[in-house]
Amino acid sequence: MGTKYCPEAPRQKMISLMYLVLTAMLALNVDKSVLDAFAMVNNNFMQTIENFTAKNQRVYNDFSNAAKENPQKAGELNKEVLKVKASSDSLYNYIFSLKELIVKRADGPEGDVNNIKAQENLNFAAELMITKKHGEELKKAIEAYRSSLLALIDTSNTELIASINQSLSTAPPPRKEGSSPSWEESKFEGYPLIAVITLMSKIQSDVRNAESDVIHQLYAKIDASSFKFNKLQAQVVSKSDFVLQGNPYEARVFLSAVDTTVKPEIIVGGTTLSNSDGLYRVITSKEGKIEWSGHINYKNPDGIIVAYPFKHEYEVSKPSMTVSPTKMNVFYAGLDNPVSISVPGISPSNVKVSITNGSIQEGPEGYIVRPDKIGVNSVISVSALIDGTSKEMGSVPFRVKRVPDPVASVAGKNEGVITKNELLAQQGVLAKIPDFDFQMNFTVTSFVVSTSKAGFVVDKPTKGNRFSQEQTDLMKGLNPGSRLYIESIVVKGDDGSVRNLPALSFKIN
Repeated sequence: MGTKYCPEAPRQKMISLMYLVLTAMLALNVDKSVLDAFAMVNNNFMQTIENFTAKNQRVYNDFSNAAKENPQKAGELNKEVLKVKASSDSLYNYIFSLKELIVKRADGPEGDVNNIKAQENLNFAAELMITKKHGEELKKAIEAYRSSLLALIDTSNTELIASINQSLSTAPPPRKEGSSPSWEESKFEGYPLIAVITLMSKIQSDVRNAESDVIHQLYAKIDASSFKFNKLQAQVVSKSDFVLQGNPYEARVFLSAVDTTVKPEIIVGGTTLSNSDGLYRVITSKEGKIEWSGHINYKNPDGIIVAYPFKHEYEVSKPSMTVSPTKMNVFYAGLDNPVSISVPGISPSNVKVSITNGSIQEGPEGYIVRPDKIGVNSVISVSALIDGTSKEMGSVPFRVKRVPDPVASVAGKNEGVITKNELLAQQGVLAKIPDFDFQMNFTVTSFVVSTSKAGFVVDKPTKGNRFSQEQTDLMKGLNPGSRLYIESIVVKGDDGSVRNLPALSFKIN
């Protein structure tokens, strides 16, 4: 799964890719070293599972603490998340019991899942999972688990729904050469025992991954205002700290962690605000700096009223400056980043701007920023000439990021199935950044086309972005079912940066 909830996802993808490659190598009758490689991949899956289990337990602990401190807000969610844990553990343990059943059938009563002797055996897994229909029962268990998770996910979270449907899919493989194998036949029939055990470890890993995604999504439903982990501090937010004389000044007073189930009492200058949303409003009548203060009475989880004081000030006749990026909230190194800067009530000729970690110049519409160092904030500072005196209006930090890597493709694809005719119709490899707001071009400078013939890997490198004649001849010799890899892809951007991109993998149809 590749979702935002799970930092382990890249490692998970890598291990899963290794499993697919090894499975493909089995079809080529590669020697026993492939079986040993499966054992290594299986160990990696188990390590990933340990990491998921530890991280998931921390989330369960956070849920438990939140439910104890605020049962009304987190109690029901905690019950839901405990159901997720129970169903995840049940499916995980069921898969482990099937692994043990297969290994003990092959190695005898003393068989150990972590030390399989009959790794190359082709019969026992198929007998138990196909003939005795344990595979069909496993499929039903996965489908029931998948449905229970999807029922807990907001329908608007299409990314997570698609991810879970994909990782826990039990759909049969595509029809091939007149045969229509079932899901269980495609997973457990005709493979060595160690490959089947590794596949089942992958399913266990997918279960823990899906469990992690769902409980993180449920945890996000506990409002950040929960009175559970963070120190409470009174906050004051005004529409502007600079207003023109005669105009109203408005500000909202609230706790930085708000609980809608408990209404705080807000007192300003000895008077309790009559509204419940913390709106403080006065009519300004004179220039200068105005200070105001008060406190908020709030009941803690133990039922004790605690006062949280606050103090704030605003300045009349001194407008605030505004800085906003016109495309996004970050700057990208090596690009022209447009920025709009203004100080309401002040002529643009009296506004001065400066920046750290970069340069800023006036452009056709606002300003253009070109940051220098990636990972170091660029801070824009603004001053204004007011009544002949330069006054600092403030500063705003912006994150500086590296331009994202482009995605390489052939015929608009970067993986999956491709026909030989479609492949040969292409001139080479392209690279572009999908859905990127800036104009940034990348040119492929070199790549390697490789495939396997008669058990040997054949590599054909080239310079530039076009297929060489040798590469084209290699592709012409591909048969349906062959695997083609385009690797070692190097690209160069308009900014002069050089990037190494992930390999493309295609199956010839």
